[in-house]
Amino acid sequence: MRGLALLLLLGALKGCLLQNMQVSQIPAVSSTVGSTVTLQCHYTLSSTENVIIGWYKWYRHVPGGPEVSNDNGDYTGRVSRASQSELFNNRSANIQLHRVQSSDTGMYICEVTFVFSQTLQGHGNGTFLNVTGDVTAYPSVTVHRYFHVHHLVGAIILGTLISFAVYLSCRTQESKMSRRETRTVRLHRRTIHGTNWTIRANGQWSHDSAY
Repeated sequence: MRGLALLLLLGALKGCLLQNMQVSQIPAVSSTVGSTVTLQCHYTLSSTENVIIGWYKWYRHVPGGPEVSNDNGDYTGRVSRASQSELFNNRSANIQLHRVQSSDTGMYICEVTFVFSQTLQGHGNGTFLNVTGDVTAYPSVTVHRYFHVHHLVGAIILGTLISFAVYLSCRTQESKMSRRETRTVRLHRRTIHGTNWTIRANGQWSHDSAY
């Protein structure tokens, strides 16, 4: 009788030990827009020998809140999960959130569940994810705009200079032609003994009665 009672007591104590699970999370983590962040979750359990099945979930804001998974439209294609092997062997229930958005800022709760003779469930105190702007993106946008404006201003200045140069060239040509015509007139007109003479295109001189 005493031996049977002792076995029953040991079995009860073992069951109590199995039910003592604690889930731990990092209080806060920071990330930038567009990057990948790891939300860590670990648990302590005396033994997983009698566990039939186990799983874990992540919730937004509070336990049982919006689930953080690829089945949720807000996170579709952005969540990577620790494998079942990592869950049992490494006692890790981490997830990675890819292409982080500003709207991802908030509290994330990890919940771990095991089933053996009964269901054992526990959750952490939460990890607050703080998402900041991508500090490397804004300078690149600024630089791009700067070069765009710089090229535009440069093109305007270059066009103005070219137009001014053409204008000066035309004015210079007109001035030269005017001086050349004046010089031609002066060279083709002659006064001989008080009489004005003009040379024709054929090279002959004729008396200019108007002068």
